[in-house]
Amino acid sequence: MEVDNVWEKIRRGVKEGAALSMEKIEEYTRIGKLKIDEFSVKRKIERNYVDIGERVFELLAEDKGSEIEKDILITNAVDNINALKEELEEIDEKIQEAPKEAKSKTEEGDDEITGI
Repeated sequence: MEVDNVWEKIRRGVKEGAALSMEKIEEYTRIGKLKIDEFSVKRKIERNYVDIGERVFELLAEDKGSEIEKDILITNAVDNINALKEELEEIDEKIQEAPKEAKSKTEEGDDEITGI
């Protein structure tokens, strides 16, 4: 009887360890993908800043500095940056939620670890 109890404790410990490992793998995978998305969005923002700088330089070189605020290329780039910053905020929220989502997914899938 005592041996069965020990084996049950070992089995339960291994099962809990496997569930925790799966949870962490899920969490880190999700965060990794989101970090790649975050990096991509940041690069797009940087590119828009460069485009604005190039266009401002062109306008100033042509003595058209007063047209900067009305220039369609600049206003489009500013709009793009604003939209991309909102996207960054959404990605950041998803990164913050990743641990909770990973935990809920592994809790749903706990029955899959019954082979241990």
